[in-house]
Amino acid sequence: MSRPLNILITLQFAWFGLASEIYEGLICTLPDGETNGTCRQETSCLYLKTVLQKDWKTCSLDASSRIFCCPEKQPIVLQDGQVRSKYKSDEMCASFAEMPGTANHILSGIEAEIEDFPYLGALALVDDSDATNGAKYGCGASLISDRFVLTAASCVIDKRVDHVRFGTLTLEDVVGEGPVIIGIQSIIIYPLYYGRRTARNDIALIELNRAVVEDFLIPACLYTEPDDPLPSVPLTIAGWGSTDSNDAEMSPVLLKAQVSIYERDKCNSVLKRDSNRFRKAGLYSGQLCVLGKSDGGLKNAPCVGDAGGPLELSVGRRKYIVGITSSGKVCGTMFPSIYTRVSQYIGWIESIVWP
Repeated sequence: MSRPLNILITLQFAWFGLASEIYEGLICTLPDGETNGTCRQETSCLYLKTVLQKDWKTCSLDASSRIFCCPEKQPIVLQDGQVRSKYKSDEMCASFAEMPGTANHILSGIEAEIEDFPYLGALALVDDSDATNGAKYGCGASLISDRFVLTAASCVIDKRVDHVRFGTLTLEDVVGEGPVIIGIQSIIIYPLYYGRRTARNDIALIELNRAVVEDFLIPACLYTEPDDPLPSVPLTIAGWGSTDSNDAEMSPVLLKAQVSIYERDKCNSVLKRDSNRFRKAGLYSGQLCVLGKSDGGLKNAPCVGDAGGPLELSVGRRKYIVGITSSGKVCGTMFPSIYTRVSQYIGWIESIVWP
C-alpha cells in the first residue's frame, strides 16, 4: 500500500515546482543511453567541465534548478589503501565562495572587469643581480587557498618575489582603488623543473605571509579531470603582459582573451618545426597546447609578462585553473602557446597546500 502513496507524493511535489528536491541524488542515464550517473547540482559535477553545455542532460523538470546527470567518478586508491571519491582540491573548491556573476595586453584581448578574476594577483619581482632595480611587476599568479598562489616556476626561478598585488585591475596606484599587497613566506618550485629552455614542469607555489581574509578575494578551483576540455569549450586567459609583440613593457591594466585547447597531435606536428630541440620533441604529459582566435584566424595569444597567469574554465559560478601560462613563440603568431597542465600536478599541490 505504501508504494502507490510514495508515487502520488512525488507527483504532487513535482506539480508544485519542487522537482529539484525530488530529482537530486536519483539515478539517471547519460545521453549515450548506457552510462549511469546521479542527478547532481551543476557546481558539484566535475564531468560538466569537459563537455559542451548543449550536451548536458537535465534531470529536473524545473529548468531553473540546475540539476544534471553526472557520471559517478571512479574512486582514487591512495598508497595507504584508503579510498576516496574525489580529490581534496575538489572538496576545498566546494567550500570556496562563489564567484561574482559577470573581453589591450593579451593580443587582441579586451579589458577585464573587476569581478572577472577575484583570484588573480600580480607578482612584484626583484632581480637581485641588478642592485639598481627595485621590484617590478612581471608575472601573474592565481590564489588557490587562503595562503597559497599558483604560478609558473619560470617566473620565480632567478628572481625574488617581493609581494603579490591583489584586488585591482591596474598596476598603477589610483586614488580610491588601493590594492591588497601581501608579502611572501616561501616559494616552492616543482622539484623536476629544469629551466625555461625545456618548459617542462613549469609550476610553482608561493606561500603568502598571511591568510587572505578580504571577502572580495576568492580562490579559484583546480581542474582535476584527467581529460582536457574539448577544443570547442571556450577558455579564458588573463594578465598584464605586453600588448605589443615588439615591446616588453607591461600593460597597465588587466586584459583577457578567449582561447581554446589545440589538439595534441596537431600541436605536436607544429612543434616539430621548432628550432628548440625540447619543443621539437613534442608536448610533455604535463603540458597542453592553446591557440586564440584573432581576426578570423587562430593565433597565439599570450605575450611577455603573461607567464604564471591562468588558463581558466568557467562552470556556473566557479572558476577552474586548467593551465598556467608557460611558454610559446612571439605573441600573435600562428605558433601555439604551451601551458602547464594543472591536472597532472594535483597530488604535489595538495601535499603542500592541504597536507
